[in-house]
Amino acid sequence: MELDNEENRYETEQAARSQQEQQARENRQVLNRLGELARRQGDLNERLKELQSALEEAESEAEREEVRKQLKRLQEEQQQVLRDTEELQERMERPDNQEQMDEAREQLEDTRENVRQASEALEEGRVSKALASGTRAENDLDELKEEFRRRTAGQFTDEMREMRDEARELDEAEQDLSERLAGLNDPNNRPTSLRDTGEREELVAELEQQTERTKQLLERMQETVLEAEETEPLLADRLYETARQA
Repeated sequence: MELDNEENRYETEQAARSQQEQQARENRQVLNRLGELARRQGDLNERLKELQSALEEAESEAEREEVRKQLKRLQEEQQQVLRDTEELQERMERPDNQEQMDEAREQLEDTRENVRQASEALEEGRVSKALASGTRAENDLDELKEEFRRRTAGQFTDEMREMRDEARELDEAEQDLSERLAGLNDPNNRPTSLRDTGEREELVAELEQQTERTKQLLERMQETVLEAEETEPLLADRLYETARQA
């Protein structure tokens, strides 16, 4: 009965935490995506500046043609950034994200428009216009990234606290099981009744449950460490140490 109650309590806690964890994980994944898009747009802007200078300094038609070829390649990359921005926007519009990401989704719509204008300007050969739109898009992406970073920082801290508490509970449970196992294996305490046998079977069941809970906690820790590495490296280090100790 005690084992059933403990298992039910654990399952209830897991179910209550599941939705919150899913929301936090989605925020982190969006954050990482925003960071990636901001870096790519920033790289494109830097190369645009270089090609703009090269185009102004070109002394022959051959040199100008070479710059135009490179601009064409940049335009293709800009198109890919546009497609990926639209994909992220669609992700934010999903029913399970709409409420919590409504404001960010509207901001991303403005960003998408700047990315589209940059791509269109490149296609038309208007480098200055492309650079201006691309710079606005980069700034927008950086602002959105910062907003999500602040949001996820608190979630990381809460999750780390919860996982530490659970690791502590598992450690205490393990010590208790070890003491009970030692008692059952004591030569002076060999099973002499059905009750002793039942206790041993119950202990085996608890050990199996303990193993499964530990496995799930470690998997959860590893996932969170991987998601935190890019945006919250200090928290990731602390989480890794917690996971290592567990």
